[in-house]
Amino acid sequence: MPYLSGVVTGVVLTVLVVFIIDHLAPNAGKRDIVNWDYVGASLGSSVEKVGEEVRQEVHEATAPDGKTAPDANSAPAPATGKE
Repeated sequence: MPYLSGVVTGVVLTVLVVFIIDHLAPNAGKRDIVNWDYVGASLGSSVEKVGEEVRQEVHEATAPDGKTAPDANSAPAPATGKE
């Protein structure tokens, strides 16, 4: 676990340093190390895709009786009070 946290910390620090160099350097905007517009667009589309997949999985997991889409015409059975 310490190895994994070290790797994650190293990646985060590297990205942070590159971001700072790209935006605070005297020649900022001329020749960036990373194309931040592309990164933002890629991450944005990936986040939307993952969000939609998670929403679909939750919908399928919580559907009654294994149905993937509830019928609009079906109503729940009324409670009889004898249960």
